[in-house]
Amino acid sequence: MKHLYTLFFLIPILTFALAVSPAYSQFEGEVRFTLEQYDTNRPESTEFTLTATNDRIFIRSQKEVNVVTGLKSDGLLVRNDLQDFVFNTGENQALKVSKADLDGLMNMIDRFSESPNSNNSAQTNWENRVVETENMKQHLGYEVQEFRLLGENNGQYVSIWLTPDIKVMWGLLTDVWNRVSNRFLDSELPIEIIMNSNSFPLLVEVYDNGQLTVKFESLSVDTEGFDRSVVELSEQKQLVGLTELMMNMFRQQ
Repeated sequence: MKHLYTLFFLIPILTFALAVSPAYSQFEGEVRFTLEQYDTNRPESTEFTLTATNDRIFIRSQKEVNVVTGLKSDGLLVRNDLQDFVFNTGENQALKVSKADLDGLMNMIDRFSESPNSNNSAQTNWENRVVETENMKQHLGYEVQEFRLLGENNGQYVSIWLTPDIKVMWGLLTDVWNRVSNRFLDSELPIEIIMNSNSFPLLVEVYDNGQLTVKFESLSVDTEGFDRSVVELSEQKQLVGLTELMMNMFRQQ
């Protein structure tokens, strides 16, 4: 199975659409995660922090991620209220990718693609692979229930522990996946389980032949003393648009 961190690292290359605000109490707080990989010669560990407010989400990674060639980011701000993504690319610089920019990019790809939606008919039948178990336990004071995504072979599955007590309006992130995954990606996870409006994953474990290979685990949940300022941009932050970035790249070639 592909590693679960792919879900997070693919965000910079995906596209958009803004979801209608759901009628539920939006979680506001900070969740700190660690991603551990055991299926390599040298086990790796990376920390992530997710901060959510009423209409914004900030995801920070301990390690920088390539947004485009030559441009790295250690943080992604999703502004559902302004319908854009902002990638932190430096102390005083950031890349802003708006809904309109991404819409134009996808339309252009559709025009030049021989079969724009050729992969839509080959969607995975998740109903036969996702199992709701009766396993329940406490994690960080939250009651979580296990769902399993079965692999192609026995002993290969993903264990996803969800709590109904944390509800996040994923907005742009969910719609990005829905629009692009069937066209460009061979996804091995039903995003509806990970990013849904009724529950939140506090623990995800990947097993292969009965051995734990990847673990994505929440370490803390803070709903009171978290830093709300991370979802705002300072006045000193210079925003560069997608069009400007592409033009600068062409000039450098």
